[in-house]
Amino acid sequence: MRSLSQPLAKFVFNSMVLASIIFSGLASANGYAVANIGYGNVDTEADNDADVSYSAALGYQFHRQWYVEGGYLSLIDADNDEQSISSKGPYLALLGKASSQKGELYYKLGIASIDVEHASLETSACGAEATICAYDDTIIAGLAGLGFDYYLGLQSMVRIEYTYFGGKDDFSAHIVNLGFRYNF
Repeated sequence: MRSLSQPLAKFVFNSMVLASIIFSGLASANGYAVANIGYGNVDTEADNDADVSYSAALGYQFHRQWYVEGGYLSLIDADNDEQSISSKGPYLALLGKASSQKGELYYKLGIASIDVEHASLETSACGAEATICAYDDTIIAGLAGLGFDYYLGLQSMVRIEYTYFGGKDDFSAHIVNLGFRYNF
């Protein structure tokens, strides 16, 4: 299955690069950039952990109620004396919105290519003979989110968002973000 994940991850990444090139000329009227920081809880086949998460994305409004958004996210990057776990990668999503005078309520559906790396010094998880147990895989995950962009001014917004990720090998993640969106 890993051999299928790598070409799909490259396809998602290349699609995002192509979309950013295409939308860069159109961004003057309907584009935006967003940066988020939050809290992520990631559960993998090997272990689970929680830590600070962050993401950055570019978006484009192609219809009065629809956006396309692509970016890069780090769900978790935790390291302690017993283990280290990292999961990050690109994503592409479609957002539907409902506007009000205060801001925009939106839902997000998409796909992400998440690189999961896990190393543990715990011998019970790896067997009696092992001193270090490692897990490294690229997982294609679906994502679903709900959020609100609150207007600060004509071009700036504060974003509050919850996103769920789910993929193969019992991978799941729950992310709560606070961010800043700038419309160009």
